[in-house]
Order: sequence, then structure tokens, then C-alpha cells
Amino acid sequence: MGQNGLAFDMKKQVATRFVIGAIAIVAMALGYWWFQRFVQDPDLGDFDSVGHVVAVNLTREGGRVVQFDESGKEIAAPNPEKKVWDDRGASWSSDGQRVFISSNREQESYSVYRWNPVKNVVERRSKGSISQAVPWFSKQFVTADTQMGWLLAGGQILALDVRSGDTSQVLPQAMDRTTQGSEGGSIGAMSMYEKFGESFVLARPTNVEGYLYGLMRNDEGYAVILQRLGAEPESGMPYPPQEIFRARRVQLMTDDAGTALVVIDGFQFPPNAEIPKEFIKDGKVVPPFFAAIYKMSLGALGEVQAQLVAAIPTDGKESFGDAALSSDGTKIAVVIGGRLEDNGFEPAGLLSMPFEENGGQKIVPLVQGAISSPDWSPDGSKVVYLKRDGQDVDVYRANGDGSGETRLSDGGNWSMPKFSPQVAK
Repeated sequence: MGQNGLAFDMKKQVATRFVIGAIAIVAMALGYWWFQRFVQDPDLGDFDSVGHVVAVNLTREGGRVVQFDESGKEIAAPNPEKKVWDDRGASWSSDGQRVFISSNREQESYSVYRWNPVKNVVERRSKGSISQAVPWFSKQFVTADTQMGWLLAGGQILALDVRSGDTSQVLPQAMDRTTQGSEGGSIGAMSMYEKFGESFVLARPTNVEGYLYGLMRNDEGYAVILQRLGAEPESGMPYPPQEIFRARRVQLMTDDAGTALVVIDGFQFPPNAEIPKEFIKDGKVVPPFFAAIYKMSLGALGEVQAQLVAAIPTDGKESFGDAALSSDGTKIAVVIGGRLEDNGFEPAGLLSMPFEENGGQKIVPLVQGAISSPDWSPDGSKVVYLKRDGQDVDVYRANGDGSGETRLSDGGNWSMPKFSPQVAK
């Protein structure tokens, strides 16, 4: 072999060793990253929750979280060492692997706990002493190294990293959006929101990045707002929120793409608003409708695009109750019932309809009875709900067309039934 050939061979060996060394370094780095995550949150085990339903049984001793598997078998969350405790809410992680619980299992205030059914362990995942509601998870929040959920705490909406327990403020919007290990976010410009309400109830992402929907509570009911994130270039102040709807009762939810379902009961004009003349009759304000269902999304520039799905006139004797939006955004389930003189509501049954403009013209009756809290399975083939029968409020499951109704629970006072978002592979 000549000198040129020998030199080439040596260079080839060096290059090969370099590549092998680089691969080893990358592997070590990935291994170290995984180890760091494991030390921070050693949550292992894959759980098959396809078809499972989680719900809370409100017993005299306090709320108790239970899963019902696809066959209807009950799987109870393990009890804490504390003798008296109350589980007041439950939700699924976005992959259906874990159940999250708002509970006072360790202290008087309510914190977020994670139930790992594989290890049958419930452990606290949030920090601080301010009570926190159960987190809401979305596939829009999923990243490689973060499990993020949004929750209500002290009238604010916080984002909880369930691996670290750290929170950051979502609404009211704050200029400093990171709060490591604190009980809440940094102080936002709440004064911007005073004309809409005193506190936030929930927040949801929209279909356009950089915008959020918010639901606020006020003395007369609720208001839906739109918040653009960030600050105005000239003033450096947060973008002002925009009111979209106001009513005595409002439901707000979004599908996986950020399209919103808004259910209004008892329409209201904003305070001090100039009422259009067509809604004033004999000197009195006559709202355009009493109750309505809207499909709402944003245009590319953040403009609100609302389509009327169904409405009940001002003098109508019915109204809408609890509703559910399918994860693919194609249909809704909604409770229909009668209006009572004391502004109450008497549920009569559950309907489904396409989630589209004038979808209320294509209603399909599902089940009759005192129904509440419906929820679709992730593929839309089944629906779960609560039904009152005498003193009991039980969990029921039915096919998407209302057939095959099955009672899952056996008496009690149940709440918040939710299908696992996990689908069969």
C-alpha cells in the first residue's frame, strides 16, 4: 500500500471513530435527559383505558373517584392515609394513560393528584396552598418533555406542568408569564377585565395561535372573551380583551382543532351597550333569543366567526342544558328541557345534532329523562351521561344513536363522567 493509500485509510478510520464517538455522545445525552426526567417524575407503565369512563361518586364521606372499564367493572382509586378526604373532580391526561384528581388528600386545600392505575398509586403533582381545580388537558398541549394542563386557582387560569409541579399564568394575561414553583402566576392586568367579570372560570385555546378564549363570572352571569396574547408594540401593554357573548349561563368548550362550542342560556346585552332599535319594543329590551348554540372559530387575523347552530326564541318555553362536543368537532350532544319560573331548568332528554350552521334542524333524539353531563367517546360511537332516578344520580352509557342504554353505576350521587380519550390501536 502506498503512502497516499495508507493516509486515506487512516483518515477513514479516524472518521469512523469520530462518527461512533458522536453517536455515543448523543446516546449518552439522551440517556441523561431521560434519567433527569425519570428522577423528577418516575411515572412508568402503559395503561389501556380504551372505553373507560372516570366519574366521581359524591358520598356522605366525600367524593370518591372511580373508573368504569369497558365491561362496566368498577376500578376505585386507592385511599389515602388521611381518614377524611374529598375528591371533587377528575379528568384524563390527553393520552388516557393517567387520571388527574382535585382532592384534599394531604391537606385542607385542594391540590392536583395523579392516579397511575398501573402502579395503583395516587400522588400529588401540584404545589402551594391555594385550592386548585382539576386540570383540563388538550392534545394541543402535548410536547416531548412536558405534560401540561390548565386549571382554575384563585379566580385565575394557570398552566400546570405535572412533571415538575410548576405553574405559569394563562389568564389574566401577565407580562411575566413564568412562575417557577409558586402558588399562582404573576399578577396580570386584572383591571382590563373588570367590565367582563370578577374572576375567570376557564380558558381554552383557539384555532389560531396567539389567541385564547376565556369564560368569566360576573354578578349577572358569565361572559365569553377573546384574548390576544402578547403586547401592543407601541404601548408595551397587553392587548385588550374582546367580549363575544354574555348570558345568565354559558358553556364553552373546544374540539381538538380549537373550534369552540358556545351554549347560551338567558342572553344578555353588555352593560351600557347601545341596544339596536330592532331589539326595543314598547320601550323594553327584547333579546334576539333566549338560548342559543354557536359554532365559533377565528379567521387568520383573529376575527371572530360565529355560526348559529340552534336557537330558542325569547318567548320559548324550552332551553338548553349541559352539552358535549365530539373530539373531531362534527357533532354535539345537548340536554333539552323546560324553563322554570325561578330561572331553573328541568331536563327532559338528550339530543344530538351536527355541529354546523343550522344543525338544529337535523336533531336526533337519543334518550329521555333527567339527563346531565353528557360526554362523547373519542370516536363518537358512544355517549356517557348522568340520569336522575328518584334520589339516585347514576352514570349511564349508550350508543351514539341512543340505543343500548346501560347503567354503569349502582346508585349514589355521581358527577363528571368522562370518557378516556384513548382509542383502540
